[in-house]
Amino acid sequence: MSLIKIKGLTKRFGEITAFEDINLEIKQGEVFGLLGPNGAGKTTLIRTLIGLLRQSEGTAEIFDFDTKDEIMEIRKRTSLLPQECQPYENLTARENILFYGRMHGTMSKDEIERRTEELIDIVGLRGRENDRVKDFSGGMKRKVLVARALVMNPDLIFLDEPTTGVDVLGARTVRNLIKKMAKEMGKTIILTTHDLHEVDELCDRVGIMVNGKLVAIGKPDDLEEQFKKAHLEDVFIGLVTGEGINAS
Repeated sequence: MSLIKIKGLTKRFGEITAFEDINLEIKQGEVFGLLGPNGAGKTTLIRTLIGLLRQSEGTAEIFDFDTKDEIMEIRKRTSLLPQECQPYENLTARENILFYGRMHGTMSKDEIERRTEELIDIVGLRGRENDRVKDFSGGMKRKVLVARALVMNPDLIFLDEPTTGVDVLGARTVRNLIKKMAKEMGKTIILTTHDLHEVDELCDRVGIMVNGKLVAIGKPDDLEEQFKKAHLEDVFIGLVTGEGINAS
């Protein structure tokens, strides 16, 4: 079952085209990696899908709701962890999660409190839940952000470079949480990242964007075979530079 259906989606800012003619379907329960160099249009595409921006052309449906006219229905079941995002450092981990749950406005106070306690265990914050976030490491702060993104129990989660600026241990923590969300919690996840090892570890399929166009879609192994490359990194670099790529 396709959770996301995108046809001919295009976004322009005046004469500048951020992305164009995107055609893509993403299945329920899938971890889909969205790859591309800086400026390829990945973040703009995500912002369009969650209604922060309005498409110029084409259509996109999520949960069978149209992003143009029914975005509030989509947002009730969707969460975003932006690339540049920080928790409230003067609040505790628990207060951060509670505050975000209350701000979302779709759950009762009791439901939010119950969900917060569940998430404290799920992401591994137990024992530090009452500490102020300003004293946390980068990895611990990411745990808080992931918990905050999950508090309303979304079916679809957009993670925009979730391990950027996090040390090796923190990145491993975030990757383990993504695996848990996908395999144990059944979430559909759209992941943007520059770490191709992360893609190999986490993603069922990937889409590669170059200059606003989706130039390849498939499982990492299938793309390596299609483009006669030993590693996904070689496929990616070849598509971005235009050098040494010959699809079978």
